[in-house]
Amino acid sequence: MTKAVNTKQVQPLVALGILFSLLSAITYGLNPIFAKLAYSCDLSGTEILHARFIFAVVVLGLMGPFLQKDFYRFSRSLIRKSLFIGLLILLPLNLLYVYALKDIPASMMSLITYVYPLIILAINGLIFHKSIRANQIVSITCILLGCLCIFSDAFKANITYTALGLGFLSTFMYAVYLLSLQQLATNVSAYQITFLTLLFSTIGLCFLHNPLFILRFDAMQLGTTFGYGVVSTVLSTICVSRAVQLLGATQAGIFCSFEPVFTIGFAALLLGESIPAFRLVGMVFLILGIVIPNRAAIFKIFEAKFIS
Repeated sequence: MTKAVNTKQVQPLVALGILFSLLSAITYGLNPIFAKLAYSCDLSGTEILHARFIFAVVVLGLMGPFLQKDFYRFSRSLIRKSLFIGLLILLPLNLLYVYALKDIPASMMSLITYVYPLIILAINGLIFHKSIRANQIVSITCILLGCLCIFSDAFKANITYTALGLGFLSTFMYAVYLLSLQQLATNVSAYQITFLTLLFSTIGLCFLHNPLFILRFDAMQLGTTFGYGVVSTVLSTICVSRAVQLLGATQAGIFCSFEPVFTIGFAALLLGESIPAFRLVGMVFLILGIVIPNRAAIFKIFEAKFIS
């Protein structure tokens, strides 16, 4: 006998999952905004990233036991995987990202970052020999059109090839980061692996940069980098983890993909960036490239049926 569950019981959980997904998009959408604000406080890229990581590790370390029982009980396997991801992927990824942001508008950088689904599809096809479905071809087409808009926008804005190269290289590294989590971090706590990878990245930066530099920060520099570490790192991780728990990874990812919309809005409101038409059209194409192959999952979320 199957047990029917009324959708009235399920819908609040779905709504909560969507809310956490959108909160993740908002908090992570502030990522380039905080970096730009930190640059305006006369900080270097390494100082910005190091301070962000330090604050994120401290806050997540304090919150961890409240988020998960036995938070500090790490397996050797998790430590090894986190060490590899933190030092060889997450650290160079974020260094490339923050230095690219020095010369690229925040709104444009958010669009460059969202080229990663195309890279993941290419790597899955070439390395893992996964077939590409028809809806993914539509997705690739939309993303390529989005890339065309980005390059046209960059050409008009006189963005240097060096800055664009750093931006797209950071996007490639982000795709590698997601694939490494897919291959190495299955069935592990999102809170634990986030904490450990950030911790190892922070330690790695200590060999390149003195961590005591943070003691010389003024109030504005402290506030900006603290917000960067807490809002765009800790809170975004908590929100996306709760969204995945409530909706599943695919469905949560769909709503999180609206991050560029929030970044472009914040860039206009908080940084005074002008948003040209090419950038807006590129945003639409990139979001379509993520939503189209997952449209079945969107319909599933909003289905008003009994669950058997």
